[in-house]
Amino acid sequence: MFGYLRPFKDELKVKDYQLYKSVYCGLCKSMKKEYGLLSTLMLSYDCTVLAMLCLSVNDEKYCVRKGRCTVNPLKKCSICKGEGWAFSFAGAVSVIMTRYKLNDTILDSGFLKKLAAFFLRLVFHGNYKRALKAYPEIDSLTAAMMESQAEAERNNAGIDRSADPTATLIKKLCGMISPGEAMRHQMEVFGYFVGRWIYLIDAADDVQKDMKHHNFNPFAAKYQGDIKATMGYCNEVLNMTASQMILSYELLELHSFKAILDNIVYDGLSYQQKKYTIDKYNEKNSDNKRGN
Repeated sequence: MFGYLRPFKDELKVKDYQLYKSVYCGLCKSMKKEYGLLSTLMLSYDCTVLAMLCLSVNDEKYCVRKGRCTVNPLKKCSICKGEGWAFSFAGAVSVIMTRYKLNDTILDSGFLKKLAAFFLRLVFHGNYKRALKAYPEIDSLTAAMMESQAEAERNNAGIDRSADPTATLIKKLCGMISPGEAMRHQMEVFGYFVGRWIYLIDAADDVQKDMKHHNFNPFAAKYQGDIKATMGYCNEVLNMTASQMILSYELLELHSFKAILDNIVYDGLSYQQKKYTIDKYNEKNSDNKRGN
């Protein structure tokens, strides 16, 4: 995925941050076991949150043990291991979505990026095939999302239409990890607003670059090149989406990792949002003034 779903470390207890890192390392170990060492390059923070959410809502048993880092065997780390399918599911999402991201890069990028993406797609092809065989429904959902997203961009769609494909994908993935029909609707509503927020924060992160290079961005048209007004608008839309996400999150029944998930939803999102809207604009503006 995109990598914006992260805890805000400054507001998280040390023991909870260590537990979060153990889930990250556990997902890394799981991906290496299922897809090989190179697959760990596709590991994402967002899929770590997906694994944690799956463990929590399903009350899946897990243990944390000491081990060696997959990438650096000389480094010791704590590794979370679940007894169910949370890590396998999150790993497959990471592998499949990376495949489609590479496809998109090949279609839309310049020669060097296109060449690098084509090479990586060849390298990861076997991983993708294994993930596809295990979870064909994830592949179908991701393919539909990419097609719908491309159509929205071709039509210069507005914010709601542009954000809907990613929002719908995350909604359906959250529905798939729901422990039963009783919670499925709540999980899907939460997932929809998570996906919408992820798309919007990514668009906000790219808006200054997209405006400069005249690329499609759903935020770019409203203020016709006024960066300050555009970034304020990005923040406003993100705030509204985050408030809906929080309302739906509070209806979920969580059995574990609650302190970490609370931190991500209440503190991490707002920190990331400030970083990629207000702080990024101020930094860019400050650089421009020094350049003048």
